[in-house]
Amino acid sequence: MFCAYLVEPSALAGNLPYLRWRILLGIIVSLLVALLAWRLKTVTRSGAATGYLIGVAVYLGYGYRTFSILISFFLLGSFATLIGYGTKASRGIAEAGGGARTWREALANGLAGAFFSVLIVTTHQEGAFLAAMVAAFAEAAGDTASSEIGKWLSDRAYLITTFQPVRAGENGGVTLAGTAAGIVASGAVVALGYALGLVGKGGAALAVGAAFAGNLLDSLLGATIERRGLVTNGIVNFAGSSFAGALALALTLRS
Repeated sequence: MFCAYLVEPSALAGNLPYLRWRILLGIIVSLLVALLAWRLKTVTRSGAATGYLIGVAVYLGYGYRTFSILISFFLLGSFATLIGYGTKASRGIAEAGGGARTWREALANGLAGAFFSVLIVTTHQEGAFLAAMVAAFAEAAGDTASSEIGKWLSDRAYLITTFQPVRAGENGGVTLAGTAAGIVASGAVVALGYALGLVGKGGAALAVGAAFAGNLLDSLLGATIERRGLVTNGIVNFAGSSFAGALALALTLRS
């Protein structure tokens, strides 16, 4: 609701000359990427359809530059899911369907970033929402990498709330290897955002910190309400990426 309060018709009017091309290119590019991902079996049909819509929304923000952030998350997440898949499958903790992501995963990890991307061109707080978008996708990449790499390299994890040993893959469980992988993945997404000129040095630092905080929240929710069956993993993932984006937004607006 706070973000809706910031929406200004004048901001949208000022971006209309760019949006005409971005809409067209977004439809074409996002469709091609979605079809390729489906053919490569990294997403299901529903995942491809949902990812296509998210891709179009993200393209509206800053064209190929914001879309590149989405692609970086997707590539990092797909790589982390597929690497060591046989090992994870033998332990019974691999993603179902060969790791192909469904519409649930697409929404859980991409909706917050798409939301912030649309707000880039509908408000006069462009820089703040760019940082929020980068942070949201950085958190999603870090969460996926930490979970998948941790399950591959470790057979034991520790609950973030009590440090009680649990089997790798348990909700709320963290591993050293997974945590390191998550930080690297989040940093890579933010570094790309910096290289593309979406965030400056200050915005990049805020985005990295916000992404890490979002990953901590994800683990805390997983160790508490998700373990009790009160929410699904998708809700937890959405909460983590939304929190990361909102935190980066708040800190940027305040600075």
